[in-house]
Amino acid sequence: MDGKITLITPPDIFENESLSILFMHLSDEDQDNVSNWLKQNLNNIHINIYFYSGETNMNWLFHALSRCEYKFIDIDKCNKNTERLLGYILGKQNVFYKVTDVDSALIYNHINQNKITNVEIFLEKAFNDKK
Repeated sequence: MDGKITLITPPDIFENESLSILFMHLSDEDQDNVSNWLKQNLNNIHINIYFYSGETNMNWLFHALSRCEYKFIDIDKCNKNTERLLGYILGKQNVFYKVTDVDSALIYNHINQNKITNVEIFLEKAFNDKK
């Protein structure tokens, strides 16, 4: 792996020309899946990973949402603050989400049709668009 990963968490902000991706409310399993996928596929790519897990720093989250080219949210893991912003978050460009509740998925589909079943699909989409 010759690529470089810069991990950014609240309250830090990092600006450069590398691809920036935002992960919101990743489960431990998905964190492992992301690490494994990046280890196998990063190949000379520099990437900024913004990682949000429910902190109350909304200014940071709004910055990350506007800064990052691709965003992933696990709706099942959201806290109350993030739930209140779901319509706004899902309305942003290149937001992909995972949700298990069928009724919720039907509602969210009216706002955003980028529902996926696993984080690896999100990573494939984000990196294939950059090739």
